[in-house]
Amino acid sequence: MADGDRRRRDALGLETIPPELVALILDHLLPQPPEIGETRPVGYKQLMVDEPWFDFTRCRRGLHSLCRVSRRLSGMARPLLYRRVAIWDEKTLLLFFRTLCGKPDYGLWTRYLSCHITLTDLAVMREIRELLPSYLDTFELAQGDGILTHAVQHFLLMLRQYLPQMVLSEGDFDDVPQGLVCFILMFLIKVETVLLQVPVSDDQPEYEAFCVQIAGVKNLYRDEPQATPFQNIHTLLLQGDPELLTQIEDEDCECDTPEVWGAQPRRYAGLFASFPKLATLEVSSDDGVWTTELDDPSLFNTIPGILDDPELPFLRGIRHIYLHNSVAYPGDLHHLLLNAPQLETLYMAPRSDFPHETIDDNNHNAHPEALDIALANHAKHLRELDVSWEDITGFESLVGPEGRLTSLAQMASLRTLCVQMALLYGRPSAVLETPLVELLPPNLVELALEDWWWSSVELADEMPEWGAERKVRHYQAQHHYRVSALRTLTQFARDVRPRLQSLRKVVLLCRIPWTWVLEGAVPLEFHFENVKSLFLAQGVQFSVKSDEV
Repeated sequence: MADGDRRRRDALGLETIPPELVALILDHLLPQPPEIGETRPVGYKQLMVDEPWFDFTRCRRGLHSLCRVSRRLSGMARPLLYRRVAIWDEKTLLLFFRTLCGKPDYGLWTRYLSCHITLTDLAVMREIRELLPSYLDTFELAQGDGILTHAVQHFLLMLRQYLPQMVLSEGDFDDVPQGLVCFILMFLIKVETVLLQVPVSDDQPEYEAFCVQIAGVKNLYRDEPQATPFQNIHTLLLQGDPELLTQIEDEDCECDTPEVWGAQPRRYAGLFASFPKLATLEVSSDDGVWTTELDDPSLFNTIPGILDDPELPFLRGIRHIYLHNSVAYPGDLHHLLLNAPQLETLYMAPRSDFPHETIDDNNHNAHPEALDIALANHAKHLRELDVSWEDITGFESLVGPEGRLTSLAQMASLRTLCVQMALLYGRPSAVLETPLVELLPPNLVELALEDWWWSSVELADEMPEWGAERKVRHYQAQHHYRVSALRTLTQFARDVRPRLQSLRKVVLLCRIPWTWVLEGAVPLEFHFENVKSLFLAQGVQFSVKSDEV
């Protein structure tokens, strides 16, 4: 029996199953999008089983097939097909817009939209110009007289009127891809999460036109404010173009590598202001600059409604920020906290080895823009903090006095903390000077301690090449450090009550496993059995983990 016939037979078998059970089965076909920062998929048949896009594409194909079996199955599968939509090439962008123009009700099902093309990339703009002549005449607009219908009519009329010039010229119609995404978001009135791929280099213009278009929608609906789109968007993901990043980071790349590169969230202040319920911002590969200064603030002053007051913090409504592959230094996070006064969650995973200008500061005092100062003065609502760096040697004053986060002990709102030992003590020799319990927030529930010091950065780079002899030498050389670290943890386990009455979980993360592991002789957990028992007696779960063993 051919595969197509077998699938059709199996699908028809679903007709006899109660709808509640069919719904449970179809829920397993709801595609899960890859995490932020993934490149767009290659051809369908070239995807391997373990690739991020494999399951997503297969689930969508399964749902699409079910939509063609019967009216009953189509009614159950189609809402799931449009629940999570990913745009990964120019043709998909045009076809999805065409579908919404003809069947706007489909847009009511979408809760997640991701766009994996950089809208201002020359290749993207050129491809849109080349595709329009083939598809524009196939657009059929649904009947209606609403604001969106009239706006789309005007947009399509403009495209048809200027299509000849658009195909022949470059530069005059570069904003069309941004306009297409803007209209798509207007159709998706119940969408909650949006991922936009954004430029990481000045070679590609920022989305200023898109921000202006989105802001202008509010004026379009000024007589019907209750119908204004974007009212349900609570999560925005800004994905730095991963394909361009791959080229820049390639050691064999013959391209001109920019001195500073990365996504620039500060340029999207108008976008943040246009999404009234926006609470969560995720950014991959940001450039580390989180000041309020805009390269062209006059642009926002001329667009009514784009910012109520450019002097106000541009992240003022956002409560959760996650930075992936970031080059933000402690001083950069100082500005981030200044601009996000309602922040409850701050997570930052660092991009390694990023050049910063050195600071001429040889004393042990905190820099005026130190992270410690911002935590003390501008993080009153912070409940979760997880930040780390590969190496900030020479920039310790941007952390706090003597390179330490001294304000943590006074942060009563903090419940979850992941912090490097270096950020608590400054240097390995200081771990016995102050009891760990005195350095931590009083209402902490979960704590992850990262066993990491700036002096270890070269070891981490060399570690993949270590042989057995090198690992043994390192283990032997770390004897005194292990003794002091274990003494600190043991005392911490004894002191944890009553100072930290809410603490329930402690995890030690070992970045250099061979500090604690002697292959074939000493496992990772060997050193911590007593510490684990002491914590358990206090009602605290303790575990130790390592990146690589």
